[in-house]
Amino acid sequence: MTIFDKVIEIYQDKYICFHCLGRMFSLLGTDTTNHDRGNSLLLAITMDKHRAYLSQQDNHDNASQILKLLAEKAKYTPAQSVLEKEGIEYSKPDFAEKCYLCNDLFNDIGVYAKGAEKYLKGIEFTNFLIGTALDAQIINKEDNFKAIHNLLEAESFKNHFNREVGKELSLILSKPAEFRMPDITIIYSVKFGSFDITLLLRSLFIYSRYNKFARGIPQTHWDCRLCRGKGCESCKFTGKQYKTSVEELISPEFVNKAKADGSKFHGAGREDIDVRMLGTGRPFVLELKNPKIRTLNLKKIQNKVNKSNKKKIKVSDLIYSSKERVKNLKLSAENTKKVYEAIVISKEKISKDTFDVLLKKLKTVYEKQKLQQRTPIRVSHRRADKIREKKIFRVEGKFIKPNVSEFIVEAQGGTYIKELISGDNGRTTPSFSDVYGFSLECKKLDVLEIY
Repeated sequence: MTIFDKVIEIYQDKYICFHCLGRMFSLLGTDTTNHDRGNSLLLAITMDKHRAYLSQQDNHDNASQILKLLAEKAKYTPAQSVLEKEGIEYSKPDFAEKCYLCNDLFNDIGVYAKGAEKYLKGIEFTNFLIGTALDAQIINKEDNFKAIHNLLEAESFKNHFNREVGKELSLILSKPAEFRMPDITIIYSVKFGSFDITLLLRSLFIYSRYNKFARGIPQTHWDCRLCRGKGCESCKFTGKQYKTSVEELISPEFVNKAKADGSKFHGAGREDIDVRMLGTGRPFVLELKNPKIRTLNLKKIQNKVNKSNKKKIKVSDLIYSSKERVKNLKLSAENTKKVYEAIVISKEKISKDTFDVLLKKLKTVYEKQKLQQRTPIRVSHRRADKIREKKIFRVEGKFIKPNVSEFIVEAQGGTYIKELISGDNGRTTPSFSDVYGFSLECKKLDVLEIY
């Protein structure tokens, strides 16, 4: 069966518009639109049957019948003109009849494009992408139609709609479509006779570093353990386990300036609530969700955050970033080096000379072997129970008094320093306590640097 035969078969069954006719053969031919492809098919058939009619051959009557089909069922004006020229009578087409497949939706593309325009007011973006969620009735009708007529070269309703609306909207907005990383995705939920629009704004990512100068502040928000965020007497109906967090001190100003729906804090690891983060700070990426403003004065925001949170936290080195940077932060955490300062106490008292001997022994131990750390008891309720192998790169120490010492430890990312010192009841080996031969406790801990 030729393409011409297939087109004739289609119109013997149902009326479809130029757009949908072209879509049914979209994989055939290039450098044209579906609308023009549909028109070209009907024009070619009209010319072919007009010639057959004029030739007075055996298929003379068949040619006139097909011309009538195109004039009446396809509502094709050139076929109507041929019939009128040759004096052949035909019935006037039913112009109220709509396309069987799209319900004449593709003749109203401008309505859909302008429908999105009003939703986009007040939103900053440089490019966009069109997406479609089709009603099941549209999908099922088209699938059945293609199956009945064995149409294997068709383009989907969705692809055609996305492209045509995208072209029209691009002209209205004077902004290009972007298929890989659009600033905004405009989702049309389409039914016959109606549509809704949902906007998906690509998250805005800000890379920075934070210092934490005060103890007792967690990195991120914690829901109250008792009410799980609902609010109770224990948390004074705040829903929070702790009064604030690094995340909550930093993010509100960004959310406000970007007119975002919210944020998510992605840190390169985290320090304990009672540990300060000093030095050049801990890298993090702040993800702003559904931002209506994408161009921010980062320096101004940085100054405001720092001024509002003196003696608590500080942010620095703000730059625009990406989702890939978030992935890299997580993946590279194990490969970082971190320098800590620990104040260590013990019940046993030792002399300065004994301390020097033990410090030398510590250095030798960690030069020769790696640390074996089973998930600490204190975090076992929220961490997988497994043994992690870590490298201790450097240990320096200072004798303060017989039961108090200060240590500088440079360790691989992910090392639990408190347990490195205490041994955590044998779950971390070799620990400082193992080397000393008696129990040690980390009284204060600070992160000095993250490389």
